[in-house]
Amino acid sequence: MLKAYRYRIYPTKEQKEKLAQHFGCARWVYNWGLSEKKEYYTQHKKSLSKRALQDKLVHEVKTHDDTKWLGDVYSQTLLSALEHLDTAYKHFFRRKQGFPKYKKKSSGYSACQFPQHVTVDFDLHFVKLPKKIGNVKAKFHREFEGKIKTCTVKQTPTGKYFISMLVETPELEPTATTVEPDLMLGIDLGIKDLLITSNNNTEPNSKFLDQKLKRLKTLQRRLSKKKKGSANRAKARKLLARLHEKVANQRLDAVHKASSNLVYKSHDTSFAVEDLNIKGMMKNHKLSKRIGDCGWGIFLDTLKYKSKWVGKNVIQIDKWSPSSKTCSSCGHKKDELSLSERIYKCDECGLVIDRDHNAAINIKDFAIAELGLGKPEDKSVDHALTGVVSDDLVIRGLKQEAPTRITPVI
Repeated sequence: MLKAYRYRIYPTKEQKEKLAQHFGCARWVYNWGLSEKKEYYTQHKKSLSKRALQDKLVHEVKTHDDTKWLGDVYSQTLLSALEHLDTAYKHFFRRKQGFPKYKKKSSGYSACQFPQHVTVDFDLHFVKLPKKIGNVKAKFHREFEGKIKTCTVKQTPTGKYFISMLVETPELEPTATTVEPDLMLGIDLGIKDLLITSNNNTEPNSKFLDQKLKRLKTLQRRLSKKKKGSANRAKARKLLARLHEKVANQRLDAVHKASSNLVYKSHDTSFAVEDLNIKGMMKNHKLSKRIGDCGWGIFLDTLKYKSKWVGKNVIQIDKWSPSSKTCSSCGHKKDELSLSERIYKCDECGLVIDRDHNAAINIKDFAIAELGLGKPEDKSVDHALTGVVSDDLVIRGLKQEAPTRITPVI
């Protein structure tokens, strides 16, 4: 099983200079590769392969007098930058994501990758990096066993250094359990509450960004008045970055606690969620700040990989399913339902229920009906759904053949 471990590291002044050199060279190679691919496509109407770029970098660019300084850094770090560029191109063509952009030094984050020759000493608390960077002091809050596949060093806008290691552990990936309707939990993500479950349990949304908005406004105003390039502006920028980092850490901590409670402390073996178009929802300028402060995307990611670790299932229903407009009792669908209506009142059976609780029940029922595991009594689900489940669920999770619309996501 592959697992990622992230640690805080404390490089010396000399090591910081060498890491900064690696950050800059990796960024330059990425931008150079992007320019080469653009120019090649303009001339030949074909894409330049990753191998061709790597050969040109090694045999031409690194030997040129103007770019000999690329030989001062770890060669695999430069090749990894081209690997990331190739991945970005694949995501653009296959997943319809944004076209790769040039990396900027002013973005705040800097990173480079060491694919090999990285060792860890848990007793002496250091990580040994190649190319004469040497032993870097690290804070190991947990240990691991296995082979290090890749290692990424990152510097945050606040000046902190972290190292992320992808480790191939000797643990075997557990087999996914059989999906049972009685042990399935429907989860609806919201703004007032982070999540609402089909058994009417809620996880409150602490709204960490709201708590810090006044302070953020003050620090941003101070930063805007500082002279560009001055030491005082650098100090003000760092204070603002620290506050943003604190908000992000608080949100991440809350998301991890919520997902861990569901996966490790719940008796449910399957979780049904909606496949939300979060990127599209963030275009709503009236709700974008609230949605971003919830951390829905991080929550779904953590719920998926933690469930995979223990053999539980995550089922995603289509984002266009009418979970909020459908009555969870009789199946009647309302034609219109505004966001301001927080209580769902059914015109057919007279059901009065919290809007989000009603949606969570429907998400569970839609997933059950789509997987062919049964249909609730006196309730018609005639909307075309697209179930998205894990590989294990497709292979081992169902007693009968799953619909062809279900595709693997994990």
